[in-house]
Amino acid sequence: MAAIILSAGVFLGIMDKGGMLESVAKDLLLIIPGHMASEFHIIIGIIGVPLDIFTSTDAYYFALLPIVRDVVASAGIPPADVVYALAIGNNAGTFVSPFSPAVWLAVGIAGVDMGRHLRYSFFWIWLFSFITLAAGWFLGLF
Repeated sequence: MAAIILSAGVFLGIMDKGGMLESVAKDLLLIIPGHMASEFHIIIGIIGVPLDIFTSTDAYYFALLPIVRDVVASAGIPPADVVYALAIGNNAGTFVSPFSPAVWLAVGIAGVDMGRHLRYSFFWIWLFSFITLAAGWFLGLF
């Protein structure tokens, strides 16, 4: 685990110092409508659970979060707001992500297959994510 985190940090450093993150953020600003830039972090937080099914948690936090941070920086949104929205929106997604070893362990112990778990749990976990995002919004975190 430590090697993965250190490798991800090196990868993020290379992408940041090489200008790749800024370039991707500028290209995204050309694609998304201008009025959405200030809410882009909330939109990504809302779809955080489905994104966790298609990306690993590492990819979400080490690749997607810096890009979203750079996109919303053009609208004057502080980086902490981006982290709160993306972390709250994605945190529950770990429990349905096929990239999480803990999910495979739990599914194996419960004696069900991953498909059955996803069919049952996905919408409940996504609903929980919406509730926690709403609580974060009411608390003024973003």
